[in-house]
Amino acid sequence: MEFFDVVGSFGPWQRRVFVVFWFVNMLGIFQNFSITFLAPNMDFRCVEPAPWQGNSSADFVFDARCEVLQEDNTTIKCTRWEYDLSETSETIVSKWDLVCDQEWLISLTKSVYMVGFLLSVSFFGLVSDCLGRFPALVMCYVINIFSMFGSLLSTSYIMFIVLRFFQAFGRAGITTIGYVLVMETVGPKHRAEVGIAVQLGWSTGFVGLAAVVWFIRDWFWLQLFLSCTFLPFLLTYNIVPESPRWLAMHGKTERLEKLMTKVAALNGKELKGDIRDLDLFKDKKEKTETLWGLLKKPKMRNRFLKMIYLWMVNAFLYYGVSYNTNDLAGNPYLNFFVAGVVEFPCRGLVFLSIKWWGRRPTISCFMGVCSAAFGAMLLVPQGVPWLSTTLAMVGKFCVTGSFSLLYLYTTEAFPTVVRNIVLGSCSMCARFGSILAPFSRELGRATHPFVPIALYAVLSLSGSLLTLLLPETRGQDMPDSLQDGEDLGKVIEKKEQDRTTSNAKQSSTEMDSQL
Repeated sequence: MEFFDVVGSFGPWQRRVFVVFWFVNMLGIFQNFSITFLAPNMDFRCVEPAPWQGNSSADFVFDARCEVLQEDNTTIKCTRWEYDLSETSETIVSKWDLVCDQEWLISLTKSVYMVGFLLSVSFFGLVSDCLGRFPALVMCYVINIFSMFGSLLSTSYIMFIVLRFFQAFGRAGITTIGYVLVMETVGPKHRAEVGIAVQLGWSTGFVGLAAVVWFIRDWFWLQLFLSCTFLPFLLTYNIVPESPRWLAMHGKTERLEKLMTKVAALNGKELKGDIRDLDLFKDKKEKTETLWGLLKKPKMRNRFLKMIYLWMVNAFLYYGVSYNTNDLAGNPYLNFFVAGVVEFPCRGLVFLSIKWWGRRPTISCFMGVCSAAFGAMLLVPQGVPWLSTTLAMVGKFCVTGSFSLLYLYTTEAFPTVVRNIVLGSCSMCARFGSILAPFSRELGRATHPFVPIALYAVLSLSGSLLTLLLPETRGQDMPDSLQDGEDLGKVIEKKEQDRTTSNAKQSSTEMDSQL
């Protein structure tokens, strides 16, 4: 028996689980990108040492100076600043003076968060496999709640970033385990739609955060609001289940039977037969291979390395643009809002494109257009800032599309016996790209503002061309064994040749009949 034939592929039970983790994704993006507004660009002026009075404007203008000209024409580094709070309230920039020589700490804060994400993906991936999805989710939730509320008591910058690390450590675990749990509770015929739809929570959170920070501009109250939004998930204790696949793989027959009885009742199904006849128990016999087994296969090794590069590039581009919307011309709140809005049509276009064109041309096209958009930014005159912002949004649109599709593409391009470890490895390597992304801002200030943009264009182009060397997976059966994965390209090429030969024969037959 198929498990989802018994309990239903996507009924009320699956929808409840889906809604819970859709909101988790939405609030996760709140937490992730809140640093953009907790540490925005702020105008400031030096207070100590006091500017030389010969410069009368120094007492009134927020000129972002880090050194003060003295009466004897020497300069002294500023040690205390006053901030322009006309557009915002207190932020961590004004609280801990993250300006001038300390400005790089803002980027460090973003990178530390991504380090927490990196370690969480690997650590809680093992925990969820050993102890179960539900216990791992509980652990992540507790860590996240305590670290979020604890950050409100931060007395120093160091304390703040340490607690923000644990916020990422807990929240990333909830997101990644939650995604796996959703995929394991939904039937095969609904997984593609649900897998894309659950990511819309991120897009909704992106847009919603812009609205939240428009009304809450003090860092303390913003952090308090974000912390409180996670409290209602305590009420989902009876909604979030253990994975039926995990229960079957670990021989938890009684718990699986209770779960199936509950699910069948919610979905209006009648439970019949012995649950030991389920396909889940047959999957238990499959041999799981290691990453080393994959690396010994030359074609899959090359495919794996190419995928890692694509994941790192996409993560670097996505977070590089998303984190630095404050540096674009125009209103920072509007820029962030638009950067979120473009994700909605993007994901819709991805869904249509993979059905019309396939996975490989879609990713290659998105990354190619992304490269063209950033390349065009280098040619925009300084007097037309709105055009630069528009092109940046086009780049954000494209990298969102390619990044979201990589999850599905990677899943289909590798065999069942190593699929989980490959997806986890690629996701982990992507975090290195997201860790480096915030420092593209410092790269531009240390060299030239165009350098990061040129880097974005080159990386996008390289990713677009590299994708063309990967096999197409649309309409193909997913490989199961290592040999199936090694032969993936050959199988596809043979099918294409057979299709071409068949079409040629059919055309020849039609011509003969006409003659």
